[in-house]
Amino acid sequence: MRLSTIKTIKTFTQALHSEPCFREVVENIVNGESDFEVNNVRFVKESAILEIMVDEIFSDEYILGCFNADFIADNSNLNYEMIKACQDCEAFEAVGKSLNDTMSQYEKESFCEQYASEDGYGHHFNRYDGDCEDLTINGVLYLVFDNQ
Repeated sequence: MRLSTIKTIKTFTQALHSEPCFREVVENIVNGESDFEVNNVRFVKESAILEIMVDEIFSDEYILGCFNADFIADNSNLNYEMIKACQDCEAFEAVGKSLNDTMSQYEKESFCEQYASEDGYGHHFNRYDGDCEDLTINGVLYLVFDNQ
């Protein structure tokens, strides 16, 4: 990695609230990591972010079932009244399980793409303030989420 690239990473990390160790960031980038965290700052390659988001969202059926009923109905084959009735009874996990059981991988990706298009990736990956920064290194875009 060029010295100018290392300086870019150092300047970028120092400007973040959590100030992750730039050396660790460089090491992870050099190692080709697609998703890594340094001092509460998460770095995700743009090329991998949708797949990671799908895995994370659909692996927690409770949280999945907590999505807005209108959003779920608009982006799945589940009936709004059924979703709302389950949510009113706090059966969030049942809604999430129904989504997992009835959606193909393509439909799960579409669901997450729609979620990101409405709220951005920061809403999922940055629980602190929903913010997302961009860092491009050697033509590779990393989406960066400072969770502190």
